[in-house]
Amino acid sequence: MRKLIEANIEPNTKVFVAADLDVVIKNGKILESYRLESLLPTLNFIIKAGATPVIGGHMGQPHGEYDEELSTKHLLPFFDENLGKHSFELLENLRFDKHEEENNLEYAKEIAHECLIYVNENFSTSHRKNASITQIPTFLPSYAGLHLQQEIETLEGLAKNPNRPLVAIVGGKKLESKIPAINKLINISDFVLVGGKLGLDWTGEIPQNLVLAQDYVDVSKDIGEETITLFKDKIKSAKTIVWAGPMGQFEDSRYTRGNSAVAEAIIDSGAFSIVGGGDTIAALDSLKLLDKMGFVSTGGGAMLELIATGTISGIEVL
Repeated sequence: MRKLIEANIEPNTKVFVAADLDVVIKNGKILESYRLESLLPTLNFIIKAGATPVIGGHMGQPHGEYDEELSTKHLLPFFDENLGKHSFELLENLRFDKHEEENNLEYAKEIAHECLIYVNENFSTSHRKNASITQIPTFLPSYAGLHLQQEIETLEGLAKNPNRPLVAIVGGKKLESKIPAINKLINISDFVLVGGKLGLDWTGEIPQNLVLAQDYVDVSKDIGEETITLFKDKIKSAKTIVWAGPMGQFEDSRYTRGNSAVAEAIIDSGAFSIVGGGDTIAALDSLKLLDKMGFVSTGGGAMLELIATGTISGIEVL
């Protein structure tokens, strides 16, 4: 993996930065900005080298259609304030064009046509074959951004030699898509704790180290007290904890008990903790507990896949 600090960035040139822009927007305002803040060291590094970062990334799932609420124009005030006006270029949401998710080479050439170097700072999408992730590196010198480098090195170290017991906690809205990663985590973890609706829908065999939610609040909107007690019992003996996906519908204050209890149990355990994914970050931020976690990864699904398999497609091309 080539690193940004090794790149020969020429002044007065442009550098394409694949960026994780998927933050929570409400009424045009950014509610939680961790993912954007994690981009700043890389963007400032490029600017200080005399080049212009061209920021291209994703917000939401518009599936090739324009959506006002998912426009990157809502992010301009953040970048203007933190980088300075006219020091960068911000492209419109790449997912407004269907060719991005189709991994189209010609589209990749179009969005990066003025750039001499490519930098990946979009870890959360690096397990997907999108044009801005896997195609641009085929024709530009490519490097891992500063935060992405930190994420990869931390997660690869965990995957190779975790301090045991290792407990993985999986929740969130996209549980079905996480089943392959869960199956792989079962093979490398001492316990895998699964919250969310999947506990109700799981139809396969239940291995001894797979712990499914046993009870819920208001039909899977949060985990119940029996499940909280069960999860806390496994967490307290852990030396390493990986958490991707909230336990409940965290946007509603009535359903924050599960996230709060799990987070407090992690803190009390003294284990090294890695949490990841936009919803997990937002849930912990709303509870004022994000800074109590050991390491925060911008990706949820990407984090689980890298830990479970040791690699992801967007990193292999760097």
